[in-house]
Amino acid sequence: MNPGWWQKSVFYQIYLPSFFDGNDDGLGDFPGLLSKVDYLASLGISGLWITPFYPSPLVDNGYDISDYCNVDPRFGTLDDFRHLVAACHQKGIKIVIDLVLNHVSTAHPWFQDAWNNPASPYRDFFIFTSTPNNWHAFFSGSAWEKEPDTGQYYYHKFAPEQADLNWRNPDVEAQILSVIDFWIALGVDGFRFDVINFLTTDGIGQDNPFADGQQLHAYDINQPAILPTLRRLCRYIRQRGEFFLIGEVGSDDLEVISRYQAADLMDVVFNFNLGSLKTFDVDTLFIQLQAMRQKQSGLPTLFFSSHDMPRMAGRFGEYPGDTDRARAVMILQLSAQGVPFIFQGEEAGVNNYVPASEAMLIDIQGKTRYRTAIAEGKTEAEALQVAICHSRDASRAPLPWNVAPHGGFTRASPWMPLAEINAATCLEVQRDMPGSLWQDYQQMIALRASTSALWAGEYRLLAQENQCIHFIRESDDTCVWVSINFGDAVKNPWYEIPAPVLVGENTPWIAKNHAIIKRSCHAKAQ
Repeated sequence: MNPGWWQKSVFYQIYLPSFFDGNDDGLGDFPGLLSKVDYLASLGISGLWITPFYPSPLVDNGYDISDYCNVDPRFGTLDDFRHLVAACHQKGIKIVIDLVLNHVSTAHPWFQDAWNNPASPYRDFFIFTSTPNNWHAFFSGSAWEKEPDTGQYYYHKFAPEQADLNWRNPDVEAQILSVIDFWIALGVDGFRFDVINFLTTDGIGQDNPFADGQQLHAYDINQPAILPTLRRLCRYIRQRGEFFLIGEVGSDDLEVISRYQAADLMDVVFNFNLGSLKTFDVDTLFIQLQAMRQKQSGLPTLFFSSHDMPRMAGRFGEYPGDTDRARAVMILQLSAQGVPFIFQGEEAGVNNYVPASEAMLIDIQGKTRYRTAIAEGKTEAEALQVAICHSRDASRAPLPWNVAPHGGFTRASPWMPLAEINAATCLEVQRDMPGSLWQDYQQMIALRASTSALWAGEYRLLAQENQCIHFIRESDDTCVWVSINFGDAVKNPWYEIPAPVLVGENTPWIAKNHAIIKRSCHAKAQ
């Protein structure tokens, strides 16, 4: 695959409701994000991925879209979006936006016209049937919802308020292409396609099988016509310029994930086998790095937090507030082969939000799991723990910028509680604190940008020794030697190499959660 501008970039994920409130109504918005462009530029960020900001009833935190070509008034206006794009481009920051093509909100005008109306021109934009099969929704329960008047059922892979689009209908594809044109005209630089392997391109097939009491999603995802559909979509976009195309693939099978990455498909795909490790384990981490090297046809993605999973600092720390391991993981993320995605707040070690009661659950996934657990006879305390394990609230709390009330996120009451407010995890405090995690992020991002082997280099070696991962990467003009030690002190394998030390000290031993990076600027090493 030919290298693109995105290969050199370090991306930063913006979960807009919780980034920064620019109008003091308690909710993050585009004016707030615009006011922090200088902050992002100072960190060294070169790309933003912004989660959905479209008009939405918010059944699924904005992933139920009721208008593809507008900004939800809660977040600002299309003019605010234009100003953001212009300000980011002036600072050398590209903009990638989420596109949710699997489904729309049942409040979308297409579905509103089709609802209870077999004569609607939009009826075939969706999947209606009189004889539903056994497919389950991913949030729980049947994937079929009955219309009150016609006796038919419509299909929804997620919540009943998220009606799946019928990608067998060429008019659906034509409408989505017009949506893409709309955002390209506004200056976006790429798209992240949400749950892209869930598109219903082949209609409703046979019943899914069961194993161990769980339904296996054998026929409702990865349908045969998805790849030809995506090739048309990607070709259409690439004919309009050099855009970065990211695929979120709902699978833990790397061979399935890799099907969606190719020169005529997605530039990169998210691999949650690496990104969503529930606890830190260096052996598993190394196995996943090896697997991505061996099985992916292009560059992997490197991320350890997102709006859909608990934060890395909360999952990987050896003790509450531990940032030593977070620092070591960050060095791996920014020096290993791949495209890094930093989740907002990760640069300051922000911790997870933990609800203390059912009333403090925000995410539909957590609320649904809570109700299901109660119906199964669990106590409220047990149901809450089930909900916490499945809720996406942990990483979605507003960011603490400083030690002011509400962490400086807003001067109003925030839309959901903050996880914590202390100087150790406040972004602006960390930015100005010598030796902070934030400043180490800044240093590593700058090092990656200035060292071609760290963004274009191939592995010449990728190895593990005890709790230490070390590798050599080289590009045409640069070679780097990297060791990152997550366990007891180990010998420095690069100690005898006569090359500048960029990170760490040139000592014979590497301490726990420390790293050594050396660079040699010459033609490929022999």
